[in-house]
Amino acid sequence: MKAMIIGGDRIDTTRRVLQASGYADILHWSGRKPADLTRPLPSGVDHIVIMLDFINHNLARRVRDMARERQISVAYVGRKRQGGPEVATGRPGAARALHSA
Repeated sequence: MKAMIIGGDRIDTTRRVLQASGYADILHWSGRKPADLTRPLPSGVDHIVIMLDFINHNLARRVRDMARERQISVAYVGRKRQGGPEVATGRPGAARALHSA
C-alpha cells in the first residue's frame, strides 16, 4: 500500500506510524513549493495525511478535492496543545498517538 504525507519538515514519526500500519511506500510533499499547487497526485496512493499547520488553505483544499475524486482516504493532522498529534492510518478505528521523539 502507498501513503502520502503533505506538509511538515520532520515526518519521521508519522512515517514510522504509517509503516507500522502496513504502508510500505510513503511519499512526501513539503507543501512549500508553489509548484505543489499544480502537481498531480501520484498513481496508486491509498491514503493521504495532510499536516494542516504546514501548508496553505489552497493546497489543502486542492488535495482534498483530488482525493475525493479518486476515493482516497484523508487524515488531517494539526498541532495539539496537550499531548502529541494523532495520525489516522486509513483503517477504521486505527488512529495512533504519535509522541515526539
